[in-house]
Amino acid sequence: MFRYNDSGATEAQILSRMAAPWRSHLQISRLFQTPRKPGDSFEFAVLGDAEPGRLWISRALFNHPGVFSRQLGSIQSQPVDFSIQLGDMVSCGRAGQYLKFFNQLHEVGVTKPYLTVIGNHDRSWPHAPSHSRLYRSLFGRSNYHFDYGGVRLIVLDSSRRRVTRMQLKWLSLVLRTPLRKLVFTHMPPVLLRLWGGAAAHPMGGFAAGAEEFTDLMAQAGVERVYMGHVHSFGVQDYKGVRYILSGGGGSPLFPSGSSDRFHHYLTVSVAPRGMRERVHSLDGSSFVIPPGKVVLPS
Repeated sequence: MFRYNDSGATEAQILSRMAAPWRSHLQISRLFQTPRKPGDSFEFAVLGDAEPGRLWISRALFNHPGVFSRQLGSIQSQPVDFSIQLGDMVSCGRAGQYLKFFNQLHEVGVTKPYLTVIGNHDRSWPHAPSHSRLYRSLFGRSNYHFDYGGVRLIVLDSSRRRVTRMQLKWLSLVLRTPLRKLVFTHMPPVLLRLWGGAAAHPMGGFAAGAEEFTDLMAQAGVERVYMGHVHSFGVQDYKGVRYILSGGGGSPLFPSGSSDRFHHYLTVSVAPRGMRERVHSLDGSSFVIPPGKVVLPS
């Protein structure tokens, strides 16, 4: 494993050194070294869940080792300005697992600015009362935004299976801009019943704040909401907003209530006349998401 001259250093010191270059504000500063003016076209990548599986049975039955590194490496060859990883970078938010994660970034040779969204697995315990102190000490705030090329990109923490009143208030303020708006969060709201509603996959989304969140997205004219958590792919138009599920970054493709389960990442083209997403599959093939409205079954 790669070390930063770590002779005699504690695990916490090693982790702090390895994490230092990947703090969100530093990655955004790197991105701003290649500025884009409003009206410029640009591209970025979206990569979903990457953790290899917390339980041995899911790793044994559904995991494909090395997928995350392969896809992350592929992104480095794409003409993108940056990438955003939609959470669940590690199986459980402990120091040893984050050390392995940062070592992967080093081994792949990540050169594009790399931004993160916190997932439930990135917390101290993925499916129980937990905290996000370690994630925030490594990457910074779990709710943040930045402006690039006339677009406001907003990262929202849904890792506790909820969006709070304070977050909604913050979000409403951040959305008060004439810029185009994109939102990135880990969990889908349960109102998107195909990916996480009670009937499809009860563990698949956040319920508290879901209705207020989707109303706010519609009222603010958000162009896209990108989400992971459910290890599959899909597109829904809800209340006039396009929601794109991209959970195929390398995590096990276990049954999730969705039939479109395959490893993939997205490249997103932003141009004055609109947006276009290309889905890149692990086998090297790709396709463009059609721009027309997705009609959901009643």
